[in-house]
Formats: sequence, structure tokens, C-alpha cells
Amino acid sequence: MKKNFKYALLFLAALAMPLGFTSCSDDNEGGSDDSVYSNTSYGEAAIDACLELCNALTAANKVITDATLTDDQTAYLENILDNTVDVVIVPTYTDLADAVVELQSALGTLSASELTQDNVDDACEAFLKARKYWEQSEAFLGGPASDFDIDPHIDSWPLNRTLLLSYFSTGSYSDEALEDASILGFHALEFILFRDGQPRKVAEFSAYDTYNGFTSVLGSEELKYAQAVIADLVNHVYELEVAWDETPNATRLAAVQAAGLSYLTETYGQSYGYNMKNAGANNSTFATLKVAIQQLLSMDEGSCFGIANEVGTAKIANPFSVGDISYVESPYSYNSITDFQDNIRSIENVWYGGRDGADSNASYSFHKFFEDNATTVGARVDAAIEDAIEKIGSMPYPFVKYVSTIWGLEFDEVEIPEE
Repeated sequence: MKKNFKYALLFLAALAMPLGFTSCSDDNEGGSDDSVYSNTSYGEAAIDACLELCNALTAANKVITDATLTDDQTAYLENILDNTVDVVIVPTYTDLADAVVELQSALGTLSASELTQDNVDDACEAFLKARKYWEQSEAFLGGPASDFDIDPHIDSWPLNRTLLLSYFSTGSYSDEALEDASILGFHALEFILFRDGQPRKVAEFSAYDTYNGFTSVLGSEELKYAQAVIADLVNHVYELEVAWDETPNATRLAAVQAAGLSYLTETYGQSYGYNMKNAGANNSTFATLKVAIQQLLSMDEGSCFGIANEVGTAKIANPFSVGDISYVESPYSYNSITDFQDNIRSIENVWYGGRDGADSNASYSFHKFFEDNATTVGARVDAAIEDAIEKIGSMPYPFVKYVSTIWGLEFDEVEIPEE
């Protein structure tokens, strides 16, 4: 998630703009019915669905905030926090770390001459697996992902292709690039591993890149850079896992400590899992139980509301409504729509208290709490989650082609705006 506040202003300006325009480009790359790519109703519906989800979550949090809770209700909500940490957050980050380790293992320290297509394919598969777990964590970015700037470090976009090219051109990238988030993390790896939604051909790593503007770049240099970026990514996903886990994996904890990374709450030196479970205690950063619940459900940043809002007003709207197609997330792997849906599934997992969304059967969940205490409000959230996932999935695939067609632009020819 890239926090670039200029886009919020662009989106507000775009709200008054009619979306009844069509493409001036006939260069479509696929799809059985290319007319769908110029149909703006799909994007409009996805944005509207995200807005309704934001409103439903706000209403749900208000019920809890305004309530005089009984002892039983308080105990149930406390158990929801425990369950969210133990059943949703920690397992999600553990799976994320496992997948990034798989990605690192696929490439290892292989040279371009040693690399096989199987290595590339395996790396791409592990990348998409890691991407799933990362996107399904964005409903609970409030915590170490935000406090230690892990989120922008590993998931900033748009990838700054101009800066990346300059590092490859000068050969100085190995030391300096790992300090600039715009050419790090998932999206740097995505660019190196994928082309047009498919694993890159291994032959390119022994020759020159074929991407527009990168034809003077040796694939062997890109491979070395990818290996450095993965090593950095491993440390930071370990950081997320051990920060939340009250009894972290000793090997991963040692790696985080060796890298000099932070993982405990600054004020009280506790794990973030303990911190949430003990909301209202004198050694938690959450002054009350209700404040911790608000952080999960409806804070502007790092919450269920925060990611629903970002998907609708930035991830989709910036390229779709504003026309900044450089802002498309995951354009090289064609994983954008899946990313957006997984963001909503992160909300679904928090709401239903499990890793299987609405199919979870957690003993303690917001879904069940509202089913017993504020049925209409809870049902509204249930329906909004389902509708957002469905409406996002109905947009034409790939999303980068959809917005490129609408605006009559070619993604690989669009310059990345300066921050």
C-alpha cells in the first residue's frame, strides 16, 4: 500500500467527471469480447461497493462505541480480539513468511546460466502465494506494519521504473537501491519475474530484457537485484510475524534481531499480539477495549475501513476515474483484481474470525456478535463484504488493460509521476 496523499485530491476532482467515455485505442491484448474494456459500469460498481462497505463498517463500529456493554458482551469482545490475533493475524503473517522463503529458495543464489524455467515458474508461484497472504493482511496494518514502516517499504507502488533503470545503467544499485522503497519489495520482484501476466522466459536472464526502455539491461543484473530484494523482503516479513506472535519462532526472531529491526511496542516493549489482547490494561497502547476494536474496524488507516476505502478511492479510482494508469497495482503479473479481492477478504477474515472468510466457524467473531446484538447492522456488513468481492471480480481482466483501454493509453509508455 503506497500512501500518496496527492491521489486523494485527484479522486475528489474526478467525482464530478462523467465516466461515459470510451477508448480511443484499438490495441486490445485479449478477452473474448473487447467491448467490455470500454464499459465503465464495472469500475463504477466496484467503487460504489467499496463505499458501501466503508459505510457499513462505520455503522458497526458506532454500535459498539455507543453501547453500554454488559459484562458478557465485554467478555465476548475480548475473546474476539484474542481470536483475531491467534486465528487470523499470526497465521496470516506466518504463511506470508513461509511463502517469501519459498520465493527465495526458488531463485537461491543461482547465476543466470544456472537458472532454469522451473526456477522462474516456482518463484512466480511462490510470489503469487505470498501476494495473497500480504493482501489478506491489509485489514490489520495498524501495528508493526505501520509503526515500523514495513508496509511502504515492501509494498510501495507505482514501481519507479525510471529510477530502477538508472541503477541498472550505472551499476550502482546494489548498495543504494535497498534504501528507496519505490524500487523495492513486491513490485520490484513482480517486474523482474513477470511479463504480461506470465512467468518471464528464462532465456531473458541470460540475455537482455525486452521490456520497453529496458532493452539495454542485462537479465543477469536483474536476477542479482531480485535476489537482494528478496533477502530484504524476508527480513521484513519475519519482522511482521515475530512482532505479532507472543512466542515467536526462535530462528526468525534471531534473524530480525540480527538485522536490527524493531518488533515490540515502543511504549511498553510488548508483542503486538499481547498488546491487542490486553487492550485496556496499563501496559497496552490501547486505552480501552473499544479503542482496539475501532483500530480493527474503522480507523482511517490500518483497519478494515482503511483498506476498503483505499481499494475504492485509490487502488481502483486513481487509474479508473482519474486516469493515472501508472498507479495500477500489480500490472506486470496481471494480479490487480485478485489483489483487490484479497484486500476485501482480509476484512472478511477479521469480520468472521477465521481464515476462510464467511465459511469460517469461529466461536468468537464480529459476525456472531452482531447477529446476537444488532442483527440489521451486522447483516449490512455481511452483504457489503460479499458484494464488494463480487463487484471487484466482475471488472474486466486484466485491470491494467481495462483502464488503459478506457483512457486510450499504453501502460508501459506512461511516465511514473514524481512524488
